[in-house]
Amino acid sequence: MYNVTQFGFCTTKKEIMTNILRKILYFTTITGFSWCFHNDVSSEENLDIPAIAKYFGTKGRYEEVNPYLIKDILAVNRSVLQPPSSRCREIHLTAIIRHGTRYPTAKNVKKMQKLYTVVQSSARGKESWLREILADWTMWYNEDMDGRLVQKGVEDLKHLAVRLSKLFPSMISVEKLRGGFIRFITSSKHRCVNSTLSFKAGLTEMWAIRDMEFEHAVNDALMRFFDQCTKFVNEVDNNPSALTELDKFTQGPEMKRVQEKIADRLEVPYDLITDGQF
Repeated sequence: MYNVTQFGFCTTKKEIMTNILRKILYFTTITGFSWCFHNDVSSEENLDIPAIAKYFGTKGRYEEVNPYLIKDILAVNRSVLQPPSSRCREIHLTAIIRHGTRYPTAKNVKKMQKLYTVVQSSARGKESWLREILADWTMWYNEDMDGRLVQKGVEDLKHLAVRLSKLFPSMISVEKLRGGFIRFITSSKHRCVNSTLSFKAGLTEMWAIRDMEFEHAVNDALMRFFDQCTKFVNEVDNNPSALTELDKFTQGPEMKRVQEKIADRLEVPYDLITDGQF
């Protein structure tokens, strides 16, 4: 029996994938297990983490969802890998890995640019924090960045490769890599392809491999299956009514009050702060 390891790198389709791939790594072994991480970093323990971090979404850095990585980025938690029996051994490993840290998409950059323009042209408050924003905030994001992997994202995947090799030394080893027993699959999204390249670089740099290159397969049918699902495309992706409940929220009283609070803080008219900026 061959021991095979395969890695899949993907992005998400918000409507159906949010609950599947938020910093979740799923591994199948002889017994099968999975786990997900939650944000439990205390801002009091690290002054670089803002006090409002606990309100952020779940798409945080690996270091934030696994606090021990702040002190040692290559540390691993072996306690999660206790097999049910001492006779169990690893024979297969599959990891579905979300792409690394990236720039905002062009759509979100446009929203940020709109808010930036409002702040720079219309904000009139006298508070020190606003004066600081007006003086120092430079809108350096541009649409060409469009969700591309940043250097931090490259490091995310390099470090993850090293940590997984430490967690599964019998499955992820230089012998297995050179022997062709480790496969890499990615979607065609540039941030996913670059995440795959970064992950491979993490392994080859760790083992100082310079005489071989390792291929990866681009497979959107597998890694972006929802784009080829006729029912999903017709009933969700191309159906304006599919997000009716979301539209009700973004146009509802709760979101309107948030917009009004932002306008009050900036001392700008309410109609300048819209849901199109969030």
